[in-house]
Amino acid sequence: MKKLAATALFSLLPFAAVQSPAHAAWVEKYGGAFAEPTETNSTILGIMLHCVDGAVLDVYSKDDGPALPADGSATEADYFYKKGAVQADIDGKVFPLAAAGSDIAVVLFSEGEEEKSYLAPLYAEVIDALAAGKTLTLSFDVSSTNGPDGSPFDTWARFDLTGATKLIYEATASCS
Repeated sequence: MKKLAATALFSLLPFAAVQSPAHAAWVEKYGGAFAEPTETNSTILGIMLHCVDGAVLDVYSKDDGPALPADGSATEADYFYKKGAVQADIDGKVFPLAAAGSDIAVVLFSEGEEEKSYLAPLYAEVIDALAAGKTLTLSFDVSSTNGPDGSPFDTWARFDLTGATKLIYEATASCS
């Protein structure tokens, strides 16, 4: 995706360190829908749903790096351009995602074809689930060790979707 560098625009976003519950409100920023995690075990500070050659979800982390465990147990992420390494759980329905990197964010896509590095714009089904949902949990398979629940996903962040319907649809209305 040529426009990944466009996510650099969002480097102006103010973030606060989040390790425990924070405010859950979604807000409009730069034409996208932005939220901070309500709960996380990671370095994730916020997410932005917006358009870049289709709908994508930017994940902003401490020091503009990849999403990693907050406890420092991993210093590198091995989930980029891999099938099955990232997932979104929206009210119990799981959507496989694929991750790419930009200068300041991890950019999440729906899991697409291998020939396209598994990157496809977020499917309408994902957008509709976000708009109708109550809770989004993004999970990352950062390392070879399993998470506390026995799954390969050892790093996660949870977001409250309550009241975000209008912003989610507005943020993705111009996506092609």
